[in-house]
Amino acid sequence: MQQSNPILLTISNILDEIIKETDSLELESNSIFHAIAAPAISIYNYLQRISKYTHCSEQCFVIALIYLDRLQEKHSYLVLNSNCIHRFLLLAIVIAIKFQDDDYYKNDYYAKVGGINVKEINRLEQEFLEYMNYELFIDEQQYLVYEKRLLEYGEIEMP
Repeated sequence: MQQSNPILLTISNILDEIIKETDSLELESNSIFHAIAAPAISIYNYLQRISKYTHCSEQCFVIALIYLDRLQEKHSYLVLNSNCIHRFLLLAIVIAIKFQDDDYYKNDYYAKVGGINVKEINRLEQEFLEYMNYELFIDEQQYLVYEKRLLEYGEIEMP
């Protein structure tokens, strides 16, 4: 069994809180990221799965969270709920890996890890990049603020 990662646990707790709020709104699906039904796997287990099989740096998870925040700032009509969070998260992490890490896999591998097919991951990646206006750079100061807040949140939330 994989050892617990505090950053992954904190990110999943934050996203779980957001999902709890947005799921109660019962909004219509509004993007190609939205599935008909929510995946059975929890956000935390999904993050652990991605971490285990992609071997990406921990920084990629922080960067992915920054990307998701930017996405929400740029496109307030995109609602992250349980029907889309896994796909948005997967793509945010994959793009962070490709932008941040020196080594990365092909999309067919990431598709298998994420539980979708390669055609879908390619389409979702293109859409995600367009939503982001291809603005992927994160300055060091912004990264450090997010990392610090995640660590502080984790200290408060963890028993």
